[in-house]
Amino acid sequence: MALMTSMRNRMHFVLWALLILFVLSMTVGGLVGGANIIDEIFGRVDPRTTLGKVNSESISPDYFSQLVSQQLEQVRSSGQEINDQQINKTRKEVWDNLVQEILMQQEIKRLDISATNDEVLYHLRNNPPPFLQSNSSFLTNGAFDPVKYEQAISNPQGNEWAPVEQFMKNTYLPNYKLQQMILSSVSVTEDEVRDEYLKRNVDYTINAVHVTQRAFETEEVEPSEDEMLANYNERIDEFQRPEQRILRYVSWDKGPSASDSADVVTLVNDIIARVSKGESFADLANQYTTDPSNQVSIDSSRGGELGWFGKGQMVKPFEDAAFNANVGDIVGPVQTRFGQHIIKVLDKRTTGEKAEIHAAHILLKIEMSNQTRDALRKKSVVFSYDALDYGFDAALDTNHVEAKTSRHFDSEAEFISGIGSSRSAVRFAFKSELGDIGDVFDTDGAFIIATLDSVIPEGSTPFDDVKNGIKRDLTKEKTMVLTKSKAADYLMDIHGGKSILDILDGDDKLERAVNDTKKLSRGFTSVGRSYFVIGALLGANPGDIVGPVETARGHAIIELVSVADYDSTDFEVQENVLEQDLLSTKQNQAFRDWLEDLKTNADIVDNRQYYF
Repeated sequence: MALMTSMRNRMHFVLWALLILFVLSMTVGGLVGGANIIDEIFGRVDPRTTLGKVNSESISPDYFSQLVSQQLEQVRSSGQEINDQQINKTRKEVWDNLVQEILMQQEIKRLDISATNDEVLYHLRNNPPPFLQSNSSFLTNGAFDPVKYEQAISNPQGNEWAPVEQFMKNTYLPNYKLQQMILSSVSVTEDEVRDEYLKRNVDYTINAVHVTQRAFETEEVEPSEDEMLANYNERIDEFQRPEQRILRYVSWDKGPSASDSADVVTLVNDIIARVSKGESFADLANQYTTDPSNQVSIDSSRGGELGWFGKGQMVKPFEDAAFNANVGDIVGPVQTRFGQHIIKVLDKRTTGEKAEIHAAHILLKIEMSNQTRDALRKKSVVFSYDALDYGFDAALDTNHVEAKTSRHFDSEAEFISGIGSSRSAVRFAFKSELGDIGDVFDTDGAFIIATLDSVIPEGSTPFDDVKNGIKRDLTKEKTMVLTKSKAADYLMDIHGGKSILDILDGDDKLERAVNDTKKLSRGFTSVGRSYFVIGALLGANPGDIVGPVETARGHAIIELVSVADYDSTDFEVQENVLEQDLLSTKQNQAFRDWLEDLKTNADIVDNRQYYF
């Protein structure tokens, strides 16, 4: 079978695909633990030969690069652009997946988990793994076809199933068993299923007094300078930062030149002239338009057709040109933020009092030409030579350009202010001496020449840099204390005979919900949706008053006015689905917790900073 030949040739990719499917099925993500710096200092993990290490298992730079290349090729084959940001993202995904794979395999070995030949055959016949169920050889109308699969597995043409069986035995089933072992203690109770049904399906009506920050004067909730400084000193360990760098740089922004714009206008006029001489507008639209919605399929296009539209549905310049034209007119060039348009008005009508137009168009995007790109790069290269020969500041004067300064960043940064996503610029900054001139950095948005301007030693982030964050934190803390206290006072008033509506009428700084009917899963007016609110209402009966209940912005006193009837028949219909949803959610969390604990206790060395 061609399927098995392909799988034999691509078994390593299949293994990785399976790992990713396994991990994604558990919605696992997150960061891997940091590098073991002591190992690096004392030479126990040599960055020159080892990109990383997970407990006793090393990761070679060549193997890691091979996996990155494979994944990038998958991205490229899907039609996505490969840029610096995509490469960085892929490296991180490969690292995370590789660390997870190694940790899981180490656990499988530690727990002595294995699979027998009988188990392999059972699962192949009765529980085929996702990579087989999604294979095109076994699909009919896009869905897994058990008949096709049964025919293939029951009528082998040779030993084509051997690599699949080996993969199932050595990788898939041990991973599957490990997963089942981790999740074996996860369960869902009947009460949890019933509560989930209530949250999704039953209407609750409430009155609520919501005490938020607006109930207090600014000086009551905002911290003083002394309070913020004291908090900074108490939390000083949180504000430790590694060594940082600052770059000074010159950029030549990528974009179309005046010549590129003029060339597009010339093409627009040429197309209009061809239509005037009798050529088909639709054929020319299919040939020239860059509007992606024009393409229906590989073999079918719309001929620029836009259908009927009224005023307010198109960008203003396009709308004005179309509505000011007559039926049959060809209008252009019309420039919008999308590019230059040629518009053909096919028909007009009035529906009620609304004027509508039926039109087609040809969109020609104004894009940077290769000549413009080369000219911009040449400017950056000339500046680079001048900077190397005469110094960065002298090159600024000679080339009549101005320098900008980035914000400080550390060696793990993927984005530099002003420069954008460029690990090349980060590597340059941390491998250079003050005043060094970098090569041309070709980012998504510009060609850039940079010089290392400053080195900021590791230490504490200055108070002024974190002051706003501290202010937000302390303001939130004060707000929650004050709102809880004031809500408790209102609760005492209610116990003393006042109603919630009496309290709301007496204070216009309170936020409110009056006879507000919602499902618990949606959230109520002002009060919102939180575990505290949902839990309090699930445990209450109509007429009960609960609180103070914590919300995202303060505290609330809530009166449960009514609860809609409970539909037991509908519950029975939804029960199994709800149970599976809850079970899946709890299993996901259990697996995340297990994996995070495994990472926390693992000895993980990350030497990627020396390579990328």
